[in-house]
Amino acid sequence: MRKFTLSLVAMAASGLLLTACGGGVDVGIEIPPPQADFDVGAKLNGQWLGDVDVFPDDEQTIQVQVGDVLELDSSGPVEWETVAGNSAGIPTQAGTTVLYGGAAFTETVSTSGQLVFAISSAQPLVAPVQMTVYATSLHDAYQTARIDLVVTN
Repeated sequence: MRKFTLSLVAMAASGLLLTACGGGVDVGIEIPPPQADFDVGAKLNGQWLGDVDVFPDDEQTIQVQVGDVLELDSSGPVEWETVAGNSAGIPTQAGTTVLYGGAAFTETVSTSGQLVFAISSAQPLVAPVQMTVYATSLHDAYQTARIDLVVTN
């Protein structure tokens, strides 16, 4: 321990001496970026979507059709929130149905690790319908992933 303390003192002193004589010592400390608390994968009608892996600060669009069941699975605990059109964020809850643009998004499962939607429509859609799902880490509220759902007939 004393050897470490002496070398640290010697390094600091030499840095001050070099700075005083016009030279300089550039000491850089590299801080690694924070680790992601989670990532989100997806299943469509029970089949994994291999191209879906959304991390915090990422966003991805998933195309679905009326009649599909979409399952979002998080590797860590998250809070799910949906936004349809210009609505405020809607917290998810199993049994809730969000109606927007002629599509019905029924949340059949809503836990901190999983969100499942059954997507339906009483009539054919006249245009694609978009809804956004946000997954926010329960450990770090700054870590949020965005999934845009686009529904067609």
